[in-house]
Parts: sequence; structure tokens; C-alpha cells
Amino acid sequence: MSKLKNIDIEDYWNIIKYNYSQIQFAEVKATAVISIYSLIFGLGYTLDILDEENVYSFNFDFGDAIHIILLGVSLFFVIAAIRRCVMCILPRFNFTVKKSPLFFGDINKYKDFETFFESLEEVLNDETNYRKHLTQSVYATANIASIKFFNVNKGLRHLLKSIVFLTLFFISIYAV
Repeated sequence: MSKLKNIDIEDYWNIIKYNYSQIQFAEVKATAVISIYSLIFGLGYTLDILDEENVYSFNFDFGDAIHIILLGVSLFFVIAAIRRCVMCILPRFNFTVKKSPLFFGDINKYKDFETFFESLEEVLNDETNYRKHLTQSVYATANIASIKFFNVNKGLRHLLKSIVFLTLFFISIYAV
């Protein structure tokens, strides 16, 4: 395997920017899933108010057992999807990185501006150390993006499953 030489510092920053854009995209997708559920429940509430006949009153026979099962499964997927989307927006991370003046989360680890300034100057004036800190930032942002996409994609799958089961629920109510 050939070793890449003369990698420009700008390449690191481009990767970091790309990772941040992926993080934002995952959060937008998670917010969209939650918004879709808001629309579904808002529509369901509105239709319930407009429904004078209350066609889905339960008598607890075999058909109603099917309705309850379908509704229960769909609510399980609704809760699972919302949970995954919240985990995307507010994730828990299980990786650690060294303190770096380049990483926004580490600013509070410096007791004052002078300490931060000295640390930043030290990093910026040593190219090898600078590349190491940039690589650490690439690693951190890539991990964050990966975790967020994992959660939002699970949330989207749960959204689709819940819509399928909610559709089956409403079909079964009106078909009986």
C-alpha cells in the first residue's frame, strides 16, 4: 500500500466540514420523522373529533383483538422510532479523544485564555502535532456522524413499519 505524502491541511478541514454536514443531515432527517408523527397524530386527533359515529368502538371480540394487536404493534414502532430519533439528536458517545484546542467540546477544559492560547500556539506551530489534532477531529466527527446515521436510519425503518401497521389497523376497522 502506498503512503500518501504531501496531504494538504485543507484536506483535513474538508473532511471535518463534510462530517459536520452529515451530522446536520442526520439531525434534519430525525426532526422530519418526529414532524411526520406530529402530522399523523394531529390528523388522527382531528378525524376523531369529526367522527360522529365513532366507528372504532371496541366490543372485545376476535376482530377487536386483531385491532388491539395491530394498534399495539404500531405504537411499539412509533415509540421505537421516536426513541431512535431522540438518540440521533441527543446521542451518547462511547469514544474518547485527547484534549485538543481545535475541538469545540474541549474549550471548557482550559482554565483561562492564556492556557488555551499557549496550547493552540503549540499545536499550530508543530505540523505533526497539528495533523494529529486534525486527525482526532476527523475521527470524532466521523464517529458522531456514524452514530447519528445509525440511529436515524433505525428510526426511519421503525417509521415505515409503524405506518404499515397503522394502515392495517385502519383498514381492519373500516373493513369489519
